[in-house]
Amino acid sequence: MSSRIYPMDNSFVRLLAGSLLSAGLVAGCVASAGVASPTAANASSSPADRSPAPSAAPSGSSAGGFYLRAWQYQAVPPEYTFGWLPVVTIADGNYINGRVAVPDIYPGPIYIELSARPISAEGIDSIVAKARADGLLGDKSDFTGAPMPGSKLAYIRLVVDGVAHDLTGPLLSDATSAGGGTAGAFLDFWNFISGIDGWIGTELGQSSPYSPTSVAVMLTPPTEAKGAIVPTETPWPLASTFAAFGKQEGSVRCATVTGTDLATLLPVIKASNQLTRLVDSTGAKVSLQARALVPGESGPCA
Repeated sequence: MSSRIYPMDNSFVRLLAGSLLSAGLVAGCVASAGVASPTAANASSSPADRSPAPSAAPSGSSAGGFYLRAWQYQAVPPEYTFGWLPVVTIADGNYINGRVAVPDIYPGPIYIELSARPISAEGIDSIVAKARADGLLGDKSDFTGAPMPGSKLAYIRLVVDGVAHDLTGPLLSDATSAGGGTAGAFLDFWNFISGIDGWIGTELGQSSPYSPTSVAVMLTPPTEAKGAIVPTETPWPLASTFAAFGKQEGSVRCATVTGTDLATLLPVIKASNQLTRLVDSTGAKVSLQARALVPGESGPCA
């Protein structure tokens, strides 16, 4: 069985794009118990999430005042960016890699399990030194120039000594030199942190499964079977019906699940695939997508 390495924008969610354009789900927008109410800050799919108070460290930052998260954003409906994981997160002394191997099979999984590795103080110092050398710790935060409307942009939230630097830049640049404080320098730093295990791998410890305290869940219209594969049906394990789950977002419903609801739902999510249909107490049927949220990330459920 082969595997593919998925950056955050190559999610299997895109396989649903055709059906999502024309399908709708049940109405209603009352959050269920154990489901966190969606917020306006959208860490993986909205630039609003990159605007903290200048001196405030976000939740999930390390005791030493360092935090890093890098992600992409594009102004498209949330169902198309739902699976865009941050490419890298460093919080509480751990490195969480958003580039993971997914089995190249169909029907594939609906949930990508992440892993975490401890990072040494020397490793963090190397990242800070690289950011400083690239001129990213000053007053300038926007390195985009004049991007075309609808362009996919890169965002980095970097907290050093408790001071937040919220940076925006291009994913591609014509710059021939990574001079400090330029678009090329931003891209140089992005490439460094995207492949950080290759640059400072000796400063990373053993990998272990990342156990999220919150998971974003998206309800989509039931996926149609392809060929002779028959979809399976599984009872929805939460007390809420689909009509009372989270918030309507275009043609999908989305919520962040935490606490006891997460403990109940996550085993079902892990056992499901792209053709699994969940059935609630009213007989309504949906398919699911789900992804772990990393420390400091509010999630894709706007």
